[in-house]
Amino acid sequence: MIEVRHLKLIDTIAKVGSLKKAAEKLFLTQSALSHQLKELEAQLETQVFYRINNQLHFTPAGKEFRDAGADILNQLKKLENSVQQINQDQLRDYVHGYSEEETKRLNDQAKTVSDLLHWDSIWEDGALILEAGCGGGAQTKIICSSNPASNFIAVDLSEKSLSQANEMVKKNDIKNVEFKQADVFDLPFDDACFDHVFICFLLEHLKSPEVALKEFKRVLKKGGTITVIEGDHGSTYFYPESKAARKAIEAQISLQKMNGGNTNIGRQLYPILNDAGFKDIKVSPRQVYVDDSKPEMIEGFIKNTFTAMIRGVTEEALSKKVISSQEMEDGIQDLYKTAEGGGTFCYTFFKANAILE
Repeated sequence: MIEVRHLKLIDTIAKVGSLKKAAEKLFLTQSALSHQLKELEAQLETQVFYRINNQLHFTPAGKEFRDAGADILNQLKKLENSVQQINQDQLRDYVHGYSEEETKRLNDQAKTVSDLLHWDSIWEDGALILEAGCGGGAQTKIICSSNPASNFIAVDLSEKSLSQANEMVKKNDIKNVEFKQADVFDLPFDDACFDHVFICFLLEHLKSPEVALKEFKRVLKKGGTITVIEGDHGSTYFYPESKAARKAIEAQISLQKMNGGNTNIGRQLYPILNDAGFKDIKVSPRQVYVDDSKPEMIEGFIKNTFTAMIRGVTEEALSKKVISSQEMEDGIQDLYKTAEGGGTFCYTFFKANAILE
């Protein structure tokens, strides 16, 4: 069978003009290259080169193979570039970005609302659980630590995030999770192989969450469960009230919508799961309320989670002209005012559990 290495071999010889130079270019020994060339000629049942005075000259068949092979290599390169571009486009659709600042924000958020969101994120011993869209592992650390006798496979599209997640589990000596790079629309797993699926802050970023849910159903065993946690920016209210703060929040909502996401998806978890065919769906609101009596929440949620999220999209919001620089600055400052004496802040997450019958 003709392989890509054969195409590259002939293409390289054509470009550099000799077996010795081609071997150096391909990091092969000259004998290994000669062996591959003989192997190719045996496959084709014809000579690719005439060997005249220690020089190689393409035969008519060799010229045909050379030219057709060059076209195939060019097509493969275009395909590779297209796939890489699709991957980068998907990553750019994540409106918050993958910066170190965003990683810190997500970890602050996970730590601050851990008890609120995860007091009931418990599965049976020995269960195999898929965490979809694990990012840098902010939620992974919590659910794996709370379920030491369960086994997790955590997937994400971003290689950088998976690297961060791996470092996190090593640092925390967490041994019951394996990370894989994967697209949630095309998971590299067999049908019905997971006992449970866990998704946190993923659906809000997807253009087609219903397609992803169909894929989660495929890999979930009958009788298995799915857990979905999402926020809802429309649930935000605060004191002192501020039109500027509202406008800054709307800027973030608009950006996510422009990228095909939905920051208010929390309120839609029941109909989305119901439409996907899951049964026994139970949705519970998990409300964050902060006032002066909760200083740890003032820092952890108002400042380091929610306002940090709005601040983090400033550059993109200005570049896409969804808000002016002054409006964004005023809005962020007014959000910080809710963390001062006498201020209050409220936000609602939604957690859904359902069964695949």
